[in-house]
Amino acid sequence: MKISPERIKQIIREEVSHAHSHHQQDDKEGVRMRRHLHRISGLVDELDSLFDDDGDVAEWVQEKIAVAAAMLQTILDYKNGEEIR
Repeated sequence: MKISPERIKQIIREEVSHAHSHHQQDDKEGVRMRRHLHRISGLVDELDSLFDDDGDVAEWVQEKIAVAAAMLQTILDYKNGEEIR
């Protein structure tokens, strides 16, 4: 499937407009954060389906996933500690 440069520009304009209108509608930080979490969840599901237990995984991919997991764990630890206080 070949897409013309004009169509690509149109798609980009539509996406920017869509993102801008969503940003104005829900300027609450919690709403944006939850949207990001749902996106992360979808990406995890997609990635999980691409790998199997016996397959080779490039070292850089393993490192990126480990860093992402560590960052998310840090946030969870912070929020759990916040609830204890």
